[in-house]
Amino acid sequence: MRGILNLLRGFALFGFVFMFLRWFIKGLFGKYFIIFWLWLILSVVMYYNHQKKLDESYDHRTGAEVWEEQYGKEW
Repeated sequence: MRGILNLLRGFALFGFVFMFLRWFIKGLFGKYFIIFWLWLILSVVMYYNHQKKLDESYDHRTGAEVWEEQYGKEW
């Protein structure tokens, strides 16, 4: 029974991906293609800008190291 459900889930996922790709390609070349392209470019720029900020501001210390620096070993 699980095998049949997994097979149906796979078909449904494939169908959703196909529908999304059809919608995406229509958007790139459709009536409002300028808005679609601008939104796509803006989204990509925002994504990479956000990733760069995350990499720069990430603290690689453990929580214990931060606690000891702020409060000392004996709190």
